[in-house]
Formats: sequence, C-alpha cells, structure tokens
Amino acid sequence: MIQRLKDLEQQLMDELEPEVYEKVRYIIDKYDLTGHERNLYKCGYLDGLQAAIVIASDNTTASYSLNLDDIFDE
Repeated sequence: MIQRLKDLEQQLMDELEPEVYEKVRYIIDKYDLTGHERNLYKCGYLDGLQAAIVIASDNTTASYSLNLDDIFDE
C-alpha cells in the first residue's frame, strides 16, 4: 500500500515542475486564501485524499477507479 502511494506521488512529481510546486506552496503559506482560490485548493486536497483511500483500501470491487488522466485533465 505504501509503495503504491509512493509511486503515485512520484508520478505526480514527474508531471509537476518543481518551480510551480514551490510557487503554489509559497502562495498558500504566505497569503490567507479566500473564496475561489481556497475552494480550488480544498478540491485538490480532497481529490488527493480520496485517491489515497482508494489505493489504501486495495479493494478491487470499488465502485470507481482512479485514473490520473481523469483527475489532471490537461
């Protein structure tokens, strides 16, 4: 289970430029986000938690599947 989460983390890190990640973290830490920005951050956080739950459950009979392309549609 932990390895699956690490693999997912690595895949996301490969898709996200370090500078972008640092900039987002800086904005979140420096400013008190309100309104639309806070909702976007919370939705991303919730998606991450739900993905971790699906992976951790190792339940092959889950009612939905996780596909990074569906979550991070470009």
